[in-house]
Amino acid sequence: MAPDATAYHPSVPLHHQIQRVLRSKIETGEWVPNDRMPTEMALVERFRVSRTTIREALDALTRDGLIVRQRGRGSFVAPARRGPPRPGKVTNLILGYDAEVRVVAAERAPAPAHVVEWLGVERGAQIMRFVRVEVVDGAPLAVVVNYMKPALGARIRPRDLTRLTMLEVLRDRLGIALGVIREQVEARLPDDEVASLLGIDLTQPVLVLRLIVNGGDGRCLQVSDAFYRADRYRYEMNTRLPPGRAQRPGRRIPSRTRSQA
Repeated sequence: MAPDATAYHPSVPLHHQIQRVLRSKIETGEWVPNDRMPTEMALVERFRVSRTTIREALDALTRDGLIVRQRGRGSFVAPARRGPPRPGKVTNLILGYDAEVRVVAAERAPAPAHVVEWLGVERGAQIMRFVRVEVVDGAPLAVVVNYMKPALGARIRPRDLTRLTMLEVLRDRLGIALGVIREQVEARLPDDEVASLLGIDLTQPVLVLRLIVNGGDGRCLQVSDAFYRADRYRYEMNTRLPPGRAQRPGRRIPSRTRSQA
């Protein structure tokens, strides 16, 4: 890794930010089992922090079983654990691309401010939060975070999300009728979790696609935030204008396309 300027979030400990970056390289497959990691001094030069900070980051990865440190030889990505076969690809129903999906978290968490109105809960109330990474061409493209009430979230098996989209789980596995899906698009800076999972720093903006998914009865089932790497994803929309007054009346036909770098 060539040394460069690294941007750090002022309120997050340095060793935590660095271990999240290193963790992402392992979790996304950039570093594979038994790979030799850069030396401590190489990491010091790369991140421009003290050796103590690097050791704290490596200690965290060691405790989590992601790396093995050998005296006199360095640090290595831990050998692969035996487990289920590599998941297949999932087709995004809204945008149409195929991705390998890795489930990072399926947990209860306090409701953030932006979902309380949609879900009809108080801020800080316990809801279910699912976090997934979508990998395309061997590199992370998006981090998807889904929020829903605990009663619904408890019915969703995380392993299903490696072969089905959340919409397919709701519609096909749980048999829930889906209604209108509202879309919102904006650009913003990532938090440390998203930046780490995407392998970017905290100063690189991401494109956020928010889906508010309603059931057939019009009530909100879930809020989904998908954070896309801006250097790998572009959201486009083609719109045909309505006919002029002198033209024959017609229908407005929108279409959406997506291109990926």
